[in-house]
Amino acid sequence: MATDSNTAVGGAFSASRFIFKLDGLKLERFKGVSGVEIGVEVRTSTTCDEQGNWSIVKTAGAPKTPSVRVTRGMEKSPEVTQWIKDVYGANVSKKKTPASIIFMTDTGSEGEKLTVNLINAWVSSWSASDLSSDSTNGTVDETFVIECERIEFGQ
Repeated sequence: MATDSNTAVGGAFSASRFIFKLDGLKLERFKGVSGVEIGVEVRTSTTCDEQGNWSIVKTAGAPKTPSVRVTRGMEKSPEVTQWIKDVYGANVSKKKTPASIIFMTDTGSEGEKLTVNLINAWVSSWSASDLSSDSTNGTVDETFVIECERIEFGQ
């Protein structure tokens, strides 16, 4: 008997329920996060034996780290803005900090989550949405790209 993934233990994670943490500080006013992925380089080697038979071997190479894009409504929240300013005003290696993305289920209970930790994260770019005097949208969004040294799954 097939089971509905939403009724299985834990349920499916919701694309609209997530929390972003910067250095342990919970920041919830974010519109979107994209680019969260892990992977490894794939190395391919080929050989040909004396009979002309080709052999292809694929092996795992170095881990790849993502560039995570975070979008939020531009606000006066000092934590993220100060982090961005610090990275651009100082030695980046001194401003690397832990960041986390917490995926939640529709119920949002503490037991139903997946945490992805961005180790030694720093901002590589920042941009604001286009401004227009005839815009009907009253808010300005900002997007920043976070680089990290590795990703770990946490509790």
